[in-house]
Amino acid sequence: MEKKLTVIETAELLGVSKEAIYNRIRRGSLTTVIENGIKLVVLTDEVKKSSSRKSNNNVSDAYIQLLKDEMKELKDRNRALEADKDKLVQEKEKLLIKSKEEIEKIYKQRDEHIKAILTLASSGAIEHKKIKKEEIFVHEEDAIDIDIESDNSQTKGIVETYSDWQDLRDYLKQKGYSKKEKKAIKKKFIKQKEA
Repeated sequence: MEKKLTVIETAELLGVSKEAIYNRIRRGSLTTVIENGIKLVVLTDEVKKSSSRKSNNNVSDAYIQLLKDEMKELKDRNRALEADKDKLVQEKEKLLIKSKEEIEKIYKQRDEHIKAILTLASSGAIEHKKIKKEEIFVHEEDAIDIDIESDNSQTKGIVETYSDWQDLRDYLKQKGYSKKEKKAIKKKFIKQKEA
C-alpha cells in the first residue's frame, strides 16, 4: 500500500531529519511525485519496514552505548571504593597496633611498680604494721604473679638507692583503693611472704 506524505511528515514517520529524507530522494531510495505544486514522498510498505529496522538498530546501538558508558562509570566508582576501603583497613590496623603498644607500655609500668612494692615488702624496707583484713581487695584481673626472689641483687640495689619509698598503707590510700581492695592486696603480700 502506497502512502503520499510531505517531506516533513515522512521525516516524522520514519524518525529521521528532513535532510536525511532529501538525501534519500537524491540517492533514489525514495520516490517522489509532485501534486498541486507540492513535492510528496511515496512511501511503500517495503520502505517503511527497512526504515523502521534502521531506526530500531540506531536506537539499539545508542542504548547499548549508553549501557557500556554506565558500566564503565560503575567500574571506575567500584575501583575508587575498593581503594578507599583498603586505605581505611590499613589505617585501622595502624591504630590497633599503636593502641596495643600503648596498653603494653602501661601494663609494663604497672607491673614494675608492683614488683618494686613486693620487693620492698619482702626485704623489710616497708614498715610492717598490723593490718585489718577489711583494708585490701584486688580484682582477679588485676592480680599479678611476681617471682620476688628472682633477682634479689638488683632489687636490693633499687631499694637502697630510692629515697622516696612510702608505707604500703599510704601508697594504697594515695591510689584511692577501697577498703576491700586494700584487704585483698595485703592478703597477697602476706601469702607471698609466707611462701
